[in-house]
Amino acid sequence: MHQENTIQQNITVSSFKNYKSTTPQDVNLWEWLKDDSLQAEIEYLRGLESKEERRNVKSTLPCITPSGTFLIRQEAGLREHSGLICIDIDGQDNPQINDFEYLRDQIKNINNVAYCGLSASGKGLFCLIPIKDTDKHKKHFEALKLCFEHFGIKIDGGCGDVSRLRGYSYDPKAYFNMNAVIYNQLLERDIKTTVTTYTAKRKSNNFGELNTRTKVDEIISKILETGIDITGAYTQWFQVGCALADEFGEEGREMYQAVSQFGHNYKVHETDNQFNKCLESSNGYSIGTFFHWASEEGLI
Repeated sequence: MHQENTIQQNITVSSFKNYKSTTPQDVNLWEWLKDDSLQAEIEYLRGLESKEERRNVKSTLPCITPSGTFLIRQEAGLREHSGLICIDIDGQDNPQINDFEYLRDQIKNINNVAYCGLSASGKGLFCLIPIKDTDKHKKHFEALKLCFEHFGIKIDGGCGDVSRLRGYSYDPKAYFNMNAVIYNQLLERDIKTTVTTYTAKRKSNNFGELNTRTKVDEIISKILETGIDITGAYTQWFQVGCALADEFGEEGREMYQAVSQFGHNYKVHETDNQFNKCLESSNGYSIGTFFHWASEEGLI
């Protein structure tokens, strides 16, 4: 690789009013990242002790698809790639990291990084990296994921989705590098060799009038189309499984495999074992828990 000014000032991406919005608007990426108009909301969010309260506030904040502009918020709706890939480094996936401001300042030493800043909660980072071949977005992501693993850092597997959302945050010390070096490494492997297929039983255009089973089918269909992960960290994964087990019993196993496959380190047998535990568990999680996590990812 050779050093060159790879970053354009006029990169356009799609923005959304909040996480539930599906109506995109074009914005200048760098202006959006530098916008401090919601600083007070971010400071309030970071002062909340309850994870649930933080999540509720976060869901009201605007967000973008940093990897491009979209007609609709899913991979098939990509209008134009921005040339950038976004990676998330979350505290829940990296319990060994206790100072994300320090890590942000260390990441400045990676010459492929065009941007690095604190997440809305302040307990994580997100970075933007220019990539060589936008048609190979996921293969670039898999290579980046492996690179960070070598440093003992786990990046969010959901960022392999080109339509992945990035929520608003505020970091006055965020790092911008308009001379970032284009990342050209690819991981040439089939990253979904064990993808689970799932066929919905019914479809309808009137979501509000659907019965529970059809609502779940609609959500799973969206997950399969977009690659969105609703399983999160272990606790959330367990809750999703218990919700499906409570509502559908053994029939929920296929659903659980379908929604779990986009999570970190997905393995068919581990997911089966987890669902067995969910079937045996009496913990009070109902199908409403499944709808809750789907809603958090903008699927409802």
